[in-house]
Amino acid sequence: EACKMVVKVNSGGGLYGVDGFELKTFGNYQAEMNRRPDFEQKSNSDIGSKMIEDEKDYTIYSKCAAEFIAVLLFVYVGSMQAAGVTFGHDGVIHAAFAHGVAIFVLAATFGGVSGAHINPAVTFGIALVGRINPIHAVCYIVSQLLGSVFGALLVRISLQYKVYYAIGAGATLCGKGVGWQEGLIAEIVTTYILVQTVLLCAVDTDKNRLAPLAIGFSLIIEILAAGAISGASMNPARSFGPNIMGQIFLKPENLDSLYMFWNYHWIYYIGPVIGAFIAAGVYRLFFARDYRVLA
Repeated sequence: EACKMVVKVNSGGGLYGVDGFELKTFGNYQAEMNRRPDFEQKSNSDIGSKMIEDEKDYTIYSKCAAEFIAVLLFVYVGSMQAAGVTFGHDGVIHAAFAHGVAIFVLAATFGGVSGAHINPAVTFGIALVGRINPIHAVCYIVSQLLGSVFGALLVRISLQYKVYYAIGAGATLCGKGVGWQEGLIAEIVTTYILVQTVLLCAVDTDKNRLAPLAIGFSLIIEILAAGAISGASMNPARSFGPNIMGQIFLKPENLDSLYMFWNYHWIYYIGPVIGAFIAAGVYRLFFARDYRVLA
């Protein structure tokens, strides 16, 4: 066959003892795939770039399950890393690398299933550039928020109360002396950078196999820059679950004296939405190729 190369490997039965071993090269495999009338190389706006292969068409249920699990694990790791770490300069560094590496691993793991958005702001940005069905986008966001709640619940189950209280339920909070204005600006700017990275590294091309790494490092840089200001959430799902569980499980006197979540928590939803909107607008205006934008 034109698409196969037969290699005789040590036919005398020496080192490997293999005769007539068939080897398909990557180029031949691609040619064979392109010959098939039923083969179509698709883009799923995924953060984890895919090798050329027979793609499995995952159902929306599978995709939503992937988003649910990915966000659950992300919230769990992001909250648990704070246990025993004083939120000073070292705490920001610790948080930055924990979140960045977690995103890299989860994006590489679930990218081929759902696209590994793991963030309602990312889903919103991808929807704005027309790379995901709006109904699917809503399903993704609901799954992400549910995953956030269950991830935060798992954090509470895993920790004693004194530790749970010490980390503020894993919620994202502004630093001491930081007003909501500074926090809002930090969330807008950092989310813009994150979503722009996703759009250019993962959505605009299917060939960037370093996309998960680029996005993970983007998260690290942004947390290092703004972690001490707003906590650098950039992700409504990262903030939503821990905030809800903190309200449920922290004692009232602790809430009143220290963790007054709802005073300015809206910045962790409005900020990322604005940042994603700006990123999508800049992408469509300056960087999008016409055939890549559906709407």
